[in-house]
Amino acid sequence: MSAHPEFLRVQGDRIVNGRGEAVRLRGFCIGGWMTMENFITGYPGHESGMRAAVAAALGAEKAQFFFERFMYHFFNQDDVRFMASLGCNLMRVALNYRHFEDDDRPFDYKPEGFARLDEVVGWARENHVYVILDLHAVQGWQNAAWHSDNAGGKAHLWGQKVFEDRAVALWEEMARRYRGEPWVAGYNVANEPDAAEMAWLNHYYRRVTEAIRAIDPDHVLILEGNRTSQQFHQLDAPFDDNTVYSSHNYPVPAIDPGEYPGVFHGELYDRAKLKELYTARTAWIREHGVPHYFGEFNSIFGNAAPEESRLRVVADLVDIAEEYGDSWTIWCYKDIGKMGLVYAAPDSKWMRRTRPIREIKSALRCDSWIERHDAELFTHLRRVADHVLNTVGDRPGDWSNLAEELGFALCDGFLSGKLQPAFAEQFRGMSEAAIDAMMESFALQNCIRREGLVQMVRARTGIEGGAL
Repeated sequence: MSAHPEFLRVQGDRIVNGRGEAVRLRGFCIGGWMTMENFITGYPGHESGMRAAVAAALGAEKAQFFFERFMYHFFNQDDVRFMASLGCNLMRVALNYRHFEDDDRPFDYKPEGFARLDEVVGWARENHVYVILDLHAVQGWQNAAWHSDNAGGKAHLWGQKVFEDRAVALWEEMARRYRGEPWVAGYNVANEPDAAEMAWLNHYYRRVTEAIRAIDPDHVLILEGNRTSQQFHQLDAPFDDNTVYSSHNYPVPAIDPGEYPGVFHGELYDRAKLKELYTARTAWIREHGVPHYFGEFNSIFGNAAPEESRLRVVADLVDIAEEYGDSWTIWCYKDIGKMGLVYAAPDSKWMRRTRPIREIKSALRCDSWIERHDAELFTHLRRVADHVLNTVGDRPGDWSNLAEELGFALCDGFLSGKLQPAFAEQFRGMSEAAIDAMMESFALQNCIRREGLVQMVRARTGIEGGAL
């Protein structure tokens, strides 16, 4: 075990440092950066498709410049300092495996990806902020969603050894590089897994744990529940004494239209209800006496609900986590105004240039998770679903969410992909100077701070001046 005083480890149901002191981790997830998500910056579809479309519009060299300048401005040491100023001591950095390995060159690791991650760890060290390495997009895809950079809508990681081998090997490489780094809080081995058969998830967790432990016996491992970090009851009992279990929770009043506390879908949601749901979701973890890390939660802002209502949801969730003594990270730190602590100004160059396609994307509800309005297209999809149900009658099959599944396949999948060239065309002909100036829209000094969320976090971390 590392003797460094800041090195974290599990002790019973607590996380402690090298001095044996209990450590409560509080902070934000860094999404949309080393894993780009569509709603965070406004592009349609999945990351690798968007990158290919931009390369087709700008050419390979200028596209590389385009994404390098985005990465430079979107998140850097200024952002880490700002989080630290709020009393945060943790950032969970979402990682896409494609920063470290190309599909046509498996097991051949890219130095530029690790150079950027080394820089992140350096910022963490200098500001005394821990970093969780979160494999958000795993080789073969651990779920069917856009946030794992999945274009095909199928999770192929489970049961396909070629993908599992690559995922495990990447974690071995991470362990070799960061095994002695005290400011790496731990390894989050797969974000929001969705395995059809629980046996495959249990198998992966045991295999990746064994592989990491052969190289790095000291760092905390973070395992999430199945079904997007919500179901734990079929997981193998804890088998490693330095592992934390993590749940995610976006409750109804955080994402659906309505005011909280209040009635949603015929049911009253208030703090007591949120605590009931939180307690139920984490019951397996408490029963086994291991630490719980509340890895993701937040509200969708500007979406048919007052901001004050959305902030109350987040404040109650944080307070519930604090009551249980849990560590937590809010999703996400920065975006274009949907969930971020800070966000690009509506009149910024990025927002102005991308507005035409973002408006089309919204009208077609191509981000169905973040866009909760009832788009006209969904009226037609419900008719299609009704026609299908009338045709199949009472034949066997799961037809319960047909309209929703059709919407996801058509809007989030097919139409989002079709819009990617149009999104990229918005940048054709731009000079490098113009691209850099546009990407400055994401620099912290040019962003808007969601002051209610800022003050709530300051209050919970003990920084003077908090509210809510």
